[in-house]
Amino acid sequence: MREQSICSYRKLKEADAATLRRTWAKTKGTKPPKTFTSRLMSLALAWDAQEASEGGERAQARQNWNRAIKERSGGGSTKREGIALYPTISEGTRILKNWGGTTHEVLVTEGGAIWNGESYSSLSSVARAMTGTNRNGPKFFGLREGANL
Repeated sequence: MREQSICSYRKLKEADAATLRRTWAKTKGTKPPKTFTSRLMSLALAWDAQEASEGGERAQARQNWNRAIKERSGGGSTKREGIALYPTISEGTRILKNWGGTTHEVLVTEGGAIWNGESYSSLSSVARAMTGTNRNGPKFFGLREGANL
């Protein structure tokens, strides 16, 4: 199955924008967001293809995500008084941030982060490159108290 996913990704990577839009509409039943570039559409479609070939997300993982989301939003019963629950990140963590009408993907590495194919020394430097202003990276990406989600 892995070989089939790689072939699919190569086809998606080589496809033009019109083909990617048609594929998106066929597989997802909606038009892609207007702000999605060809690269972002091909990555999202490849992600879906890989997920389908691997059998999708496990129920336990989905339950854990839902519990974390509930706790973070204050709706979970396991939230303790006075303790803010924020995610910890480690190497390999993928962060998605909607900024300026575009969804940006940042990959956390051992020495910093990668965004748009370029390495950065910290999440703050990624936030600065993305927005053009100095930002607290962890706060900007929703990893600290007072985050603007």
